[in-house]
Amino acid sequence: MATDTQTLLQQRFDAPLPDYQQRRIIFWYDENQDYAQELAAYQLNNVVTLTVTPNNYFAIKYQLEVQQPTQNFLLYLPMNRPEPQSDPLHDIYLYSQPEFHVDRLSQVLDELHVADQDAYRGTLLVYRSFFENKQRQRSLVALLQNETKITPDKLTLGIFLVLVGGKRFSFANGLIYLLAEWAQEKAAAWQRLVRFGSVKWFWQQVSQEFNYQAEQPSLADLACALFATKTAAEFNDKVPKNWQNMLLRPANNTIVFIDQWQNARDLTATYEVVANRVSELLRINAFTRGESVDFLAQGNTFAAYDVALIALVAQQLTEGSILYDDYELQLIKRRTVFWNDHFQASYRALIQAIRLLRSLDSLTIDAKTVPALWQQYQEQLMQLDQVYRKFYRAFDQISEPNDELRALQQKVEHFYTDGYLQPLAQRWDSLIGAELPLTSALPTTAFYSKKVTHLVNDKRRVFVIVVDALRYEIASQLQDELNRNQQFDTQLEALEGTIPSYTDLGMAALLPHQQIALNTKGNIEVDGQLSAGVENRQRILTQELPDLKVTAQTAKSILAANRDQLRQLYKGTDVNYIYLDTIDARGDNAKSEDEVFAAVDLVLQQLQELVGTLARYVSATNFFITADHGFLYTRQALTKLDKIAQPAGIVHKRRFVVNTDTHVASNTHAFALPELVPGNLVVHVPAELLRYAVQGGGSKYVHGGTTLQEMMVPLLTIKTERNARSPQQVEVVLLTELTTVGSYTLTLSFIQIQPVSNLRRSKRVLVYLEDAAGKIISNQITLIADYHNDSIQQRLLSGKLTIASDIAPRYQQGTLVIVNAADSADIQRQTINLDLPEIK
Repeated sequence: MATDTQTLLQQRFDAPLPDYQQRRIIFWYDENQDYAQELAAYQLNNVVTLTVTPNNYFAIKYQLEVQQPTQNFLLYLPMNRPEPQSDPLHDIYLYSQPEFHVDRLSQVLDELHVADQDAYRGTLLVYRSFFENKQRQRSLVALLQNETKITPDKLTLGIFLVLVGGKRFSFANGLIYLLAEWAQEKAAAWQRLVRFGSVKWFWQQVSQEFNYQAEQPSLADLACALFATKTAAEFNDKVPKNWQNMLLRPANNTIVFIDQWQNARDLTATYEVVANRVSELLRINAFTRGESVDFLAQGNTFAAYDVALIALVAQQLTEGSILYDDYELQLIKRRTVFWNDHFQASYRALIQAIRLLRSLDSLTIDAKTVPALWQQYQEQLMQLDQVYRKFYRAFDQISEPNDELRALQQKVEHFYTDGYLQPLAQRWDSLIGAELPLTSALPTTAFYSKKVTHLVNDKRRVFVIVVDALRYEIASQLQDELNRNQQFDTQLEALEGTIPSYTDLGMAALLPHQQIALNTKGNIEVDGQLSAGVENRQRILTQELPDLKVTAQTAKSILAANRDQLRQLYKGTDVNYIYLDTIDARGDNAKSEDEVFAAVDLVLQQLQELVGTLARYVSATNFFITADHGFLYTRQALTKLDKIAQPAGIVHKRRFVVNTDTHVASNTHAFALPELVPGNLVVHVPAELLRYAVQGGGSKYVHGGTTLQEMMVPLLTIKTERNARSPQQVEVVLLTELTTVGSYTLTLSFIQIQPVSNLRRSKRVLVYLEDAAGKIISNQITLIADYHNDSIQQRLLSGKLTIASDIAPRYQQGTLVIVNAADSADIQRQTINLDLPEIK
């Protein structure tokens, strides 16, 4: 202890002096003379130690002020500090450094450079046991060291936070950790508060903050009161009658507390565990039972609201409700609620189900000609395939779909297959002829000659990215995503793919060639060269384009290469093919065919990365993204009625057989293939959605036939605009006139100035109020500005702010803050006058 005390004294003397002083004089009162003997052993550098007694007051004063006016002194006084009027050294005491104390609290205050320590003596008496532990003492110093001004109240709050494990300097933060511990049926923090803190002070603070009153207060009762109050505010007090006595009035501080807790990312786990426990105690499941969609959509406090809302919407859609627009709007709004991360897959699935069912309700497939139906599919109908894909992509991400969602899935499957796929296939089959080509669209066999040749002749380098099974609707989504970046200029068109629409033939057709042949082993050759595999395609390119520098690579190798490797690879090249087979590799495997839509999402990411990397690293400016074929996929397994007997052939798959038999069997199409050497080949394709009966699994994902989904091949042309600027986000502006706020609640209206487009991206905006000191005094509104509508009336946003009831003073200037959630520099600050009434 002697060494510790000497060290503390030396640190006090070594600390920098205030500008107005040249030396340090420290008074040390020791009424019980506990340190009288120990003091003689101290060796303090550049310090004279004097013991003061009633008999040497004036001698010491003369020594300090006359004989040694620049010397540092430690004045040890083995007495109680006298009253100022009877203290001969009082004038020196007033201009000396803070009095020295040996207790733990004084050490803390010394480290925090608190001058007037007398005001803190009461804290030492109340929390003496707290300061008996050095680790608690160090934690307290660390917590308080960033506070600009230390006060006894802040010291007490700091003690509380150290005991309960708070991470931020606020009572609310400590309360959150106490509630989280209670919800997990633990009590270590509470026991520390009982032993080393003040439970009385804690409940006083709770009463002051939330007006919580209880004869026998408890954390369980407090938690229920807080969450019941927030729920009552959400549902306009339409809550069970037995909650009335627990509701906290006024509710403002409770609403702000819960809202700020939800918006604190580092406290997400604590909120969830407390909310789930309170949900059980308040029987929220019973509260939600039998309520409407509109009622449930008001709630944000408990996950039970989302569970009930999802089940109800799914059930009503299954039972035939046609309130599609109303439901979709309510579900989209759930993106901003706290529990969205847990339920977003369910909400996405419901939204896609709504869009599919709504489209099917008004679906008409009555085109009279092949060109008309081709165009209708290209411009409209392919969106149904896209929505179906997005539904299953979301549905597959739901960890445990409830019974209502599973019933809705069956309806989606039935409506998609019987209400769309089958009628479309029937109409298409009724219109197509018996000879190829089936349409007037550019065939994939003419791709190189019609699209690439002229660019190469103009000395422009070309990159052709061929994606196995890139269906037209997927390319449409890719175009939308690329268009959000102004760096690219895109154009999407439809090519007629090969019949049969399978990989070997489709890949060969996209290469420069004179003739394509099917050899006796069933393999495709291009001008005598086998075409399967990247190595063979490199040989074909070299053979067909002898005067050009050409490459053929896998997308995997390109994505794994660094900048220098890519620059070396593509230096001086003219024509470059890149192959990506993620979709077909997953779909053609019976074990993984249900993962084909997940593969599509991966491909969309890979393609954007490919184009961006090549544009950035090797200055690529001309891209084509195309495919060998599309595909059909339905989640429901086929029955025997969906399959027909398969004839023998040179090549045979589930959706086609190639042989030389010209006979047209029942429920099939037969097309001569004169362009495919040897010239006498015929392809047989099951009509509509039928498959050939083939032993083994894997019949959900197929291609090779003549449906629009299989044979319409996308061609996405992309040009890089080198000097293009990145698209800006939309602007969000406050519509409500706001100069003076005279109420603790206010509803604000906003407008999204521009629609989302190629030139403008969506924006997430946070809105809240600050007081004159910059402290947040309200809940936080989250707005998602992502509307594509041209009509301004369809781009209106709104939200409700609640101001804390303990704001002081009630008359002051405040600031409405509107900030971009992704860019804090994008901020609007509007000064307002707060003129709030007194809450009684």
